[in-house]
Amino acid sequence: MMEKRWTIVEALRHSRHDWLNKVQLIKGNLSLQRMDRVNEIIQQIIIEAEHEAKLTNLQAERFAELLMTYHWQARHIQLEYEVLGEPRSLHAYDHMLVTWCQTFLHMLEECSSPHVENYVTITIDLTKKDVRLFFDYRGMLHKFEAVKAWIQKHSQYEALSLYEYVIQEHELTLCATISSFHIFLNER
Repeated sequence: MMEKRWTIVEALRHSRHDWLNKVQLIKGNLSLQRMDRVNEIIQQIIIEAEHEAKLTNLQAERFAELLMTYHWQARHIQLEYEVLGEPRSLHAYDHMLVTWCQTFLHMLEECSSPHVENYVTITIDLTKKDVRLFFDYRGMLHKFEAVKAWIQKHSQYEALSLYEYVIQEHELTLCATISSFHIFLNER
């Protein structure tokens, strides 16, 4: 599955739209004199910018593009991401990460109910010996068995190994690692 490649003008238009939404949210709360909410919004913008900077510092350009532009198309899954630890180059894993994540997110879109709010948070945890990825889904899975089958089929992809997952009707948690060690998949 190929994701849309954005032109510079399209990217700037979407980025401007995102920033205008944030400014309007701040402006609306200022007019209501809700200073606590204004401070929360500003703090959230700072956190998002810090994670975006860490993501781009991973030097996995297509993977960063996928995560940063995911919400620019109509989808019934909302995506957030965070990067923990000290950034280092994941350039060698860029193709693998973007390919696996695209197919995973596409599968979730196909198996999620469009009538409820569905959320995915991707946490990229950079430790000294490996890179761990945590995928946390909250929503409504209406093709439960298809999700389980997909996980079993894609539990090992190049240097990415799923080592743990929990699946229920309203949640899915996957833990994966990129390392030189083979880690076996354990189902709970």
